[in-house]
Amino acid sequence: MSGVMEILLIVAIILGILMLPRMLRRTQENDIHQADQGMRLTGWQRLAIIVSVLWPALLALYLKPWHSDWLIYLSVAVCPVGLAWGVYWIFSGFRER
Repeated sequence: MSGVMEILLIVAIILGILMLPRMLRRTQENDIHQADQGMRLTGWQRLAIIVSVLWPALLALYLKPWHSDWLIYLSVAVCPVGLAWGVYWIFSGFRER
């Protein structure tokens, strides 16, 4: 009798492996939620992001702060980018009200 139980257990495991993903997939297809659009980026915002990455990178190649003074690099490359994004953040907060 234990041989039959082992065979039935193996069949149940195989059926569970084969049937469970199909059952889960059907429930997920029925519960389709519209994707959250979030904040869409305008062309100017995308340009600002690219410039925010390229400006410090190009100035790092030019100034080579790892060989010279870090303070010059921070004041010329990083601070203007942070200041620009800070001003944008403040004005966009006033604009939403």
